Amino acid sequence: MKRKLIRIDDSRGVALPPDILDLLGLNPGGEVEILVVGSTMIMAASDADPAELEAALAYLKSKREREALYRRLTDA
Repeated sequence: MKRKLIRIDDSRGVALPPDILDLLGLNPGGEVEILVVGSTMIMAASDADPAELEAALAYLKSKREREALYRRLTDA
């Protein structure tokens, strides 16, 4: 899902659709965990299942590998 950054006072934020927030069980004032590695940010409910986080990381890795493969194929 792609979202645009919005201005919130002197900061920036991302508005998430209510259905996503409901799916994660997040309400105003709820806490999230944010992990930043390089240019990748993962935001998860603070009580997220570690297995789900591992699945998300595996998805990102496979996506990057596919993109690199497509680039090599188009450059060939």
